[in-house]
Amino acid sequence: MQRWTSQLSSILGIMYETEHFLSAEQVHQNLMRKGSDIGIATVYRNLKKLVGQGLISEVSWKDVKYYTRHPFSNAFFVCVKCDKLLRMDIPIADQTYLSNEIGMSVKKWRMTFEGICEECERCI
Repeated sequence: MQRWTSQLSSILGIMYETEHFLSAEQVHQNLMRKGSDIGIATVYRNLKKLVGQGLISEVSWKDVKYYTRHPFSNAFFVCVKCDKLLRMDIPIADQTYLSNEIGMSVKKWRMTFEGICEECERCI
């Protein structure tokens, strides 16, 4: 069993404060704004631990890993103007449900919607 540290707790707190996806760099910036002196390498290491423990989810987009809190349905929206990633909670998110519906064992899935977010839409 891994030791639970104040650093893990701080990072998990940041993840659960937002509805959006965050990169490791964004997590680090949020921690710095709160007065933490956690280094970026520690943030990466702890994000990996939190993913491994099933406390947060990881999604790759354009060669960058983004993280979000649970529950997460593996469906997300990407703004084609500003590259913002937004969570999309879709009722079919449960892998057990999907497995039962298609009669096969679903281990992993991802659904991506692309378009223009509300912020960018207002600027048009």
